Amino acid sequence: MFNRVQEPLLLSELVKLEGSVEIAEAAGLSCLEERRADLQIHRAQLRRILVNSLYFLEIKADGNTFYKIGITTRSIEERIAEVQRDVKAYYSDLVVNLLGLWEHRGNVELYFKHRYKPFNYRIGKLTEYFAFPFVKPVL
Repeated sequence: MFNRVQEPLLLSELVKLEGSVEIAEAAGLSCLEERRADLQIHRAQLRRILVNSLYFLEIKADGNTFYKIGITTRSIEERIAEVQRDVKAYYSDLVVNLLGLWEHRGNVELYFKHRYKPFNYRIGKLTEYFAFPFVKPVL
């Protein structure tokens, strides 16, 4: 639902910035380079969203259950293997299950972290882990 609100705003801003560059070019305005820079920055942010997949993992380790949210440009299998290696430094008996994978949704990660900050579950230096009493409403 977050993305249904954010995506139109991002695209609207893109159209606005493109129009601003066109006007500056046509009118020979001195602010043309600044407007081009703004457009390039916005396009880079959109690319980051589009190239990243958002994933949500359930991790059962030594009798504990916690979750990981993150983004990746790699295959989910590669990312899960890396998460397993990281978590094995702290736990021995480990099972990782993929609960969700959403392509082109890198923008949702920061919202998720903000929304569920009270449930953050730090594992040593590892971040992006969460402990929820009930995961179904989160999904």
